[in-house]
Amino acid sequence: MESLLAQIRAIGAVAVDPWVVVDANANLIEYNAHFRALFSRQQARNLQGRPCCNLLKLSVCDGDQCLAKQCLAEGQPVRYDEIPAAFDGEAGVRQVIVSATPLRAEDGTEICFMLVRDVSDAATVQRKYKSMLEQETKEKERLREEIRRKTKELMDTNTELNRTQKELMRFKKGLLA
Repeated sequence: MESLLAQIRAIGAVAVDPWVVVDANANLIEYNAHFRALFSRQQARNLQGRPCCNLLKLSVCDGDQCLAKQCLAEGQPVRYDEIPAAFDGEAGVRQVIVSATPLRAEDGTEICFMLVRDVSDAATVQRKYKSMLEQETKEKERLREEIRRKTKELMDTNTELNRTQKELMRFKKGLLA
């Protein structure tokens, strides 16, 4: 098991995202500094051995349906994009991308390696951008409709002007004749 954890630490050293390794009972056995930074100082001191679902409440985890346990039971990697996650000690909910994969140590022990990327800011920007695009599309359509209306009004006025000019010309001819 130590050999596998050493390999994970070596690979994880270049990771910019928080990662965590949990055992078959979903207890934290290894994590990086980025994962520790997700929690307060006091909590960060006591992460080791704690159940991941008590610290990181993912919307896909429900009761004993922990993501790590599901991943280990299925023996397949899983990924969830932009799911709500509540971090212990924080009032709000963040949007995260979570990837998990089962690993087996040389002694047969199964563990789950999970990457967690906080995309809350990007998701917020995306929602605002989408809202702005929708607003701009509505405004563009409104302006098109106003141009159509004004063009029709102008054409009607031009037709009325032409009719009035013809009438005036007939009147002039009647006076001169």
